[in-house]
Amino acid sequence: MKQKRLLTFIALALTGVSIAAPQIDSARVDAMLEQFGNTEQNQLPPDARQQIEKTLAVTDILKAEALKLGLDKQPAVQARWKNLEAQFYASQYEEHLVKTVSVSDSEALAAYGNLTRIVKLAQVRFATADEARAAQQLLLKGLSFEKLMERYPNPDQPAMQEPLPIGRLPVEIANIVGNMQKGDVSREPVAYQNEFYLFKITASEQAQDAPPFEQVKEAVIRQVKQQKAQEQIDQLLKANGISL
Repeated sequence: MKQKRLLTFIALALTGVSIAAPQIDSARVDAMLEQFGNTEQNQLPPDARQQIEKTLAVTDILKAEALKLGLDKQPAVQARWKNLEAQFYASQYEEHLVKTVSVSDSEALAAYGNLTRIVKLAQVRFATADEARAAQQLLLKGLSFEKLMERYPNPDQPAMQEPLPIGRLPVEIANIVGNMQKGDVSREPVAYQNEFYLFKITASEQAQDAPPFEQVKEAVIRQVKQQKAQEQIDQLLKANGISL
């Protein structure tokens, strides 16, 4: 953030000053315009291209000076560069997944149904997944969910029994609750913020003021794409021994 502010300040300071600026590849300017979201819905100022060229020129000039000083040979700088490079390619991979994953009309419609669905949730919270599974055994033996809540009370239980749109629930919870119907209890403990939950849907209905599907279809498809991409990333990380 500080680096961006510095570059912006320098670019503004150079406004109206004649310097032998380096030539900037138009592809780099196009890439930054795309990054800033230059679309019909989000149009940048008319001089945006010139300002971006100037900002990139400033960046290249400062980079050249840094290389002259041998800053790229310093171990700390190299380590930071490796981290930035890894973060960049990771974000490019995420964008690639979102762009290439497919979403059928039926998937989009199902997602719309969940996003516009209002539920009331009963929940029980545990410190570990094993404790939650032990509580599930009590349910299988006939203990009611209401009695389980009495055994394991927590201050958030009353608030979650208010009508809640699934689309506003945390993703970790919404992904599970979205596949449940009224009366269902979550089959596995749901991990959220280092705690584990069992959920039961006590009421379910569609929001009366929800916008028509066609009006929000593109936004719904985009959200489903992001969810599918995240699922692929989670699987990849799990295969490499990392669990988020």
